[in-house]
Amino acid sequence: MFYDTTASHRPRRKSLLAIAIQPWRMLAGVLEARRTRASLWRLDDHLLKDIGLSRGSIDSAIRHGRSRNFP
Repeated sequence: MFYDTTASHRPRRKSLLAIAIQPWRMLAGVLEARRTRASLWRLDDHLLKDIGLSRGSIDSAIRHGRSRNFP
Protein backbone atom coordinates (compact mmCIF):
# COMPACT_ATOMS: atom_id res chain seq x y z
CA MET A 1 0.00 0.00 0.00
CA PHE A 2 1.29 3.47 -0.90
CA TYR A 3 0.99 6.50 1.33
CA ASP A 4 0.79 10.01 0.02
CA THR A 5 3.36 12.09 1.90
CA THR A 6 2.76 15.36 0.13
CA ALA A 7 2.54 18.54 2.17
CA SER A 8 -1.21 18.79 1.68
CA HIS A 9 -1.77 15.68 3.80
CA ARG A 10 0.62 16.48 6.61
CA PRO A 11 -0.74 18.14 9.72
CA ARG A 12 -0.12 21.86 9.58
CA ARG A 13 2.07 23.32 12.27
CA LYS A 14 2.84 26.90 13.03
CA SER A 15 6.25 27.85 11.84
CA LEU A 16 8.78 28.90 14.41
CA LEU A 17 8.81 32.37 12.92
CA ALA A 18 5.03 32.74 13.35
CA ILE A 19 5.31 31.61 16.97
CA ALA A 20 8.18 34.04 17.62
CA ILE A 21 6.33 36.99 16.04
CA GLN A 22 3.03 36.49 17.90
CA PRO A 23 4.08 38.10 21.24
CA TRP A 24 5.53 41.09 19.38
CA ARG A 25 2.26 41.58 17.49
CA MET A 26 0.35 41.44 20.76
CA LEU A 27 2.69 44.02 22.29
CA ALA A 28 2.29 46.27 19.25
CA GLY A 29 -1.50 46.06 19.65
CA VAL A 30 -1.29 47.01 23.33
CA LEU A 31 0.98 49.96 22.59
CA GLU A 32 -1.31 51.16 19.81
CA ALA A 33 -4.32 50.98 22.14
CA ARG A 34 -2.44 53.04 24.75
CA ARG A 35 -1.54 55.70 22.19
CA THR A 36 -5.13 55.83 20.94
CA ARG A 37 -6.48 56.09 24.50
CA ALA A 38 -4.06 58.92 25.31
CA SER A 39 -4.99 60.77 22.11
CA LEU A 40 -8.71 60.51 22.82
CA TRP A 41 -8.31 61.62 26.43
CA ARG A 42 -6.54 64.77 25.23
CA LEU A 43 -9.60 65.81 23.20
CA ASP A 44 -12.14 68.11 24.84
CA ASP A 45 -15.70 66.95 25.53
CA HIS A 46 -17.16 68.81 22.53
CA LEU A 47 -14.85 67.05 20.08
CA LEU A 48 -15.57 63.68 21.68
CA LYS A 49 -19.29 64.35 21.35
CA ASP A 50 -18.79 65.22 17.67
CA ILE A 51 -17.29 61.80 17.00
CA GLY A 52 -19.93 60.07 19.13
CA LEU A 53 -17.93 59.28 22.25
CA SER A 54 -18.01 60.24 25.88
CA ARG A 55 -15.16 59.97 28.38
CA GLY A 56 -16.73 56.83 29.80
CA SER A 57 -16.95 55.08 26.43
CA ILE A 58 -13.36 55.61 25.29
CA ASP A 59 -12.05 52.29 26.63
CA SER A 60 -15.00 50.37 25.22
CA ALA A 61 -14.59 52.03 21.83
CA ILE A 62 -10.91 51.08 21.75
CA ARG A 63 -11.58 47.47 22.75
CA HIS A 64 -14.68 46.81 20.67
CA GLY A 65 -14.56 49.40 17.92
CA ARG A 66 -17.36 51.60 16.79
CA SER A 67 -20.92 51.05 17.97
CA ARG A 68 -23.25 49.42 15.44
CA ASN A 69 -25.90 52.09 15.87
CA PHE A 70 -23.41 54.85 15.10
CA PRO A 71 -24.33 56.58 11.84
